[in-house]
Amino acid sequence: MSSCFGRRKSQREEDTEALLPLYQNDTSMQRSVHQKMHSYQMYRALSKGFMPSNEQTIVNLRTLLAADVLNPDNPDLSDSGRLLAKYTKQWLTEFIEMLRNKNDNDAIQDFIWFLSKSRISVDTDDVASKAANVKSKADATAGMDPSLFF
Repeated sequence: MSSCFGRRKSQREEDTEALLPLYQNDTSMQRSVHQKMHSYQMYRALSKGFMPSNEQTIVNLRTLLAADVLNPDNPDLSDSGRLLAKYTKQWLTEFIEMLRNKNDNDAIQDFIWFLSKSRISVDTDDVASKAANVKSKADATAGMDPSLFF
């Protein structure tokens, strides 16, 4: 395609590749190493302050749901362990549904990110003095002598 600025370059294949590597898992050992690397990359991203999108969170929660540790049919679990696995799976399933239906535009992730970046300070001396004033007014209103309780 030509234009007044010269020929336009065609889109190269490398411009459309994913940023994270796509692995060819030939052996189970390679697959295990790639899973561990992916987990490490997710941990590093979280520790650097990046929040996962809804879709990423749902994928990871579904992976957790499929884990053997949450299998309530495991014969090695006690009755209370089976109940814990069952209720944990139920809670995770409901949490996934809540993320899918109620977390429009990653609002929860934005809230957590903004909260982590906020600076909050509380004047505890002022709060304590106001609480003492309110308590003395409440005691006076109720007609009680506060010295009777100490």
